[in-house]
Amino acid sequence: MLVEFLRKFPIFSGLNDEEFEHIERISVKRSYQPRMFVFMEGDEREAVFFIKTGLVKAYKIDETGNEQVISLLQSGDMFPHVGFFDQSPYPATVEVVQETELVVIRIADFDKLLIQYPQMTIKVMKVMGKKILDLQERIQGFISKDVHYRLTHALMKLAAEQGVKKGNGIYINFPITNQDFANMVGTSRETINRTLNEMKKKKLISSDRNGIIIHDMSGLNKYTR
Repeated sequence: MLVEFLRKFPIFSGLNDEEFEHIERISVKRSYQPRMFVFMEGDEREAVFFIKTGLVKAYKIDETGNEQVISLLQSGDMFPHVGFFDQSPYPATVEVVQETELVVIRIADFDKLLIQYPQMTIKVMKVMGKKILDLQERIQGFISKDVHYRLTHALMKLAAEQGVKKGNGIYINFPITNQDFANMVGTSRETINRTLNEMKKKKLISSDRNGIIIHDMSGLNKYTR
């Protein structure tokens, strides 16, 4: 049931059973194949999306035309993070990486629901305000770190979210290029090449065409200290 899925999201914490029934009535499911776009940066903001299954990436294009990956989002994530209360255009492009099923709530439908049930507005806005502050703090802390830290953090996050056990290691089972990593952590591809090669020489990781294997999680974790 959609209600049980939506209960997992902090934005809806505090809602009672009747309020969840209203949310379920305005929710629809959509399926996407790899390389499909959910929306493009600058498009009119029409809906908020909740990932039931799959993987998507959010990115922006900088002044030089390069792709800047903001985040990889998976089952249990919602996007855009600002949610329902910002009327500005979508702040980034979201592209599907793996076959994905989304639960979609149109902002217009949600607005009508909040007008009809104003007590829901207070509950949802309190949660969103805290979420945005937490996100700002995490971003500020992340950008102050060096490339080794940022890349290691990205690898460990991917391992936690997408990794599967393979022998004594953890396999991140989808293709991600060095340029993807460079975009994700805000550096050049050459710097990522050097850093990944260093990790490979130390036998912390290895890679193939389909993904990356982390052989020594504790050794890799030293880069984040």
